[in-house]
Amino acid sequence: MYARPEVSGTPATLGVSGKLWRDALVMYDRTTRSLWSQIDGKAVAGPMKGERLAEVPSEQTTWGKWKRRHPGTLVLVKPTLRGSPYAGYFADPETIGVRGSRNPDPRLGAKELVIGIERENQFAAVPLGIVEKRGVFNTEAWGVPLVVTRIASFVARAGERRLMFDSAGHALRDRETGSIWSLESGEAIDGPLKGYRLERVSSKIAYWGVWARFHESEVLRK
Repeated sequence: MYARPEVSGTPATLGVSGKLWRDALVMYDRTTRSLWSQIDGKAVAGPMKGERLAEVPSEQTTWGKWKRRHPGTLVLVKPTLRGSPYAGYFADPETIGVRGSRNPDPRLGAKELVIGIERENQFAAVPLGIVEKRGVFNTEAWGVPLVVTRIASFVARAGERRLMFDSAGHALRDRETGSIWSLESGEAIDGPLKGYRLERVSSKIAYWGVWARFHESEVLRK
């Protein structure tokens, strides 16, 4: 999810262009007609080329779970569709593009969902299945300790202190002090480290085959 770009101080509205860039959806803004990549939020063509949308933390979850945590939320309900126009696309597990592009990196299956991670122009990917199985995935990339969840990812460090985490309902608990941390903000909300805030790392769920078309990445399994 991204914040809408501003043109002359006014937020632009975006739509689906019907185009693909590296086999991923491309949006366009109705003010400048620039084209924006869904994967990294960059404008790939038009007057805004080179600009990047500000990422807004988001989460894939069920409406029931979200409503329990945020009862005042409004939701846009779309008409129910019958069947899927993408049935043929899902039939071949190694095809990633509508024109038959193949998996660019065989370390994972093309349509395996991963959590793609970015920090300081460095990239990594964690198979979503590992995160779902464990709930919380403690790992390291680029010499930096990380904690990865389906909702958000953070640098696993409070000041100079490295931390390891376990799930604590809809929160995290560090093993070192027993402090409780918000999954959404990365802030310690109870315990000895209350008030500390973990550095958030950009993360999003994507097909491996698409993520690999955009980024040379470490694949994190441990």
